[in-house]
Amino acid sequence: MSDTTTLTSRSELYIAGAWSSDAERAWIEVENPATEQVIGRIPEATARDVDRAVDAAVALHKSGAWRDTTLADRADVLTEIAEGIDKRAADLQALYVTDQGGLSSFAGFTSATASMIFRDTARLASSLDLGPTKRDTPGGSVYISREPSGPVAAIAPWNAPLVLSAVKIAPALLAGCPVVLKISPETPLTLFVLAEVFSEAGLPDGLISFLPGGRDVGQYLISRPGISHISFTGSTAAGQQVMRTAAERMTRLTLELGGKSAALVLDDAEPHDFVASLTRGSVVQTGQVCTTQSRILVPNSREAEWIDALTAAFETLAVGDPSDPSTEVGPLVSQAQVDRVESYVTSARNDGATVLTGGGRPSGPGFDTGYWFLPTLLTNTGPEMRVYREEVFGPVIVIEGYDTLDDGIDAVNDTEFGLGNGIYSPDVDRALALAPRLDSGTVSINTTGACITAPFGGMKMSGFGREGGIEGIEAMLESKQIQLP
Repeated sequence: MSDTTTLTSRSELYIAGAWSSDAERAWIEVENPATEQVIGRIPEATARDVDRAVDAAVALHKSGAWRDTTLADRADVLTEIAEGIDKRAADLQALYVTDQGGLSSFAGFTSATASMIFRDTARLASSLDLGPTKRDTPGGSVYISREPSGPVAAIAPWNAPLVLSAVKIAPALLAGCPVVLKISPETPLTLFVLAEVFSEAGLPDGLISFLPGGRDVGQYLISRPGISHISFTGSTAAGQQVMRTAAERMTRLTLELGGKSAALVLDDAEPHDFVASLTRGSVVQTGQVCTTQSRILVPNSREAEWIDALTAAFETLAVGDPSDPSTEVGPLVSQAQVDRVESYVTSARNDGATVLTGGGRPSGPGFDTGYWFLPTLLTNTGPEMRVYREEVFGPVIVIEGYDTLDDGIDAVNDTEFGLGNGIYSPDVDRALALAPRLDSGTVSINTTGACITAPFGGMKMSGFGREGGIEGIEAMLESKQIQLP
């Protein structure tokens, strides 16, 4: 493991193949959300840094130095990056805990997943056919080639910076596209380690740049001429602004946006069999996950059973120091996030909701500092309440009953979002048959989240396009028809 100070404080940014300093850059202070202590600082990218990164990416793409390499050679680079991530796993895991407040018990999963994404994307090189491939059609014979779209602006969110950056970078590079990555200032440190992994790989100048900064940096990046594709993960409101900017230059888009996912519990599901997985799906990463199943829908005939079981499970969750392996719920990322979560609970109370457990900030030893909020379970809510229809992005979950199965499915779909819903039943075939009726890009059966190496994304206001799998690579390619006389 590297020295802690070296990991948390940086003076240079990795741009277009080199580490550089600039006296004009401002500084971003990095906090530990469990203690509120400033643990380091990093430079913030400037407009000049964006220009340099994009210009280098455009120049590289035009030169063909990366675009014209073979898929096998690109795959070898991705495998090398995966190996680099593995070598730095201890550093990445330590930063996940101190920079983000993530649980030490979950940290290994994040670094292993990032490595897996690069390896699996490399594996998919053998499945790609870039052509030109002859195609005989009623209108004539043509050749079809698929070519890299060009430089990609990738914007990763603060809640999963390493994994979601990998999801954007790996397919773009395999497709032949340079990448300019905008890093969130809330949780930037793991991506400096990833930048070091890339810098040690000896890649062409301009292939990838890492730019920490806020919305102004991101907005300037996506509006720059030369960007051919924008891959954005974040809130729906921010995604709408990205879409408006992209429209000015008809820039290609992949948008993975907010969610208000539901867990549909069927009448044959027993609480003792599924309450543990439902609880984990509700509070993983303190609810700061876009696919958090924040609405739990249970049959009215068994609502009392489920309320008792879930309330008991929430009350026994261990809240505290994320570096303690026994902790199950850590801090939120910032004071702003605590205030946001608290406002939703206050609004729900004022609207008549019942707080079954939680509902506020913890007190006592260990909670004098840090950004904490108790796992909270609400009932007596409804579609008219903000907490029921809007994404809270915290450990605040509603549980409500439904009469018939059709009513339950209608309740799942009664939202403007469509990211990831779940079905819970011991009868997997029955759940599979119901999955097409749920309006979301992912449907999880007896679990939560999405498989990151298969195509995932949203419907409705949760965005469009798919990341992961072969589809994530194809999103970075343009099909070209070559017609012969």
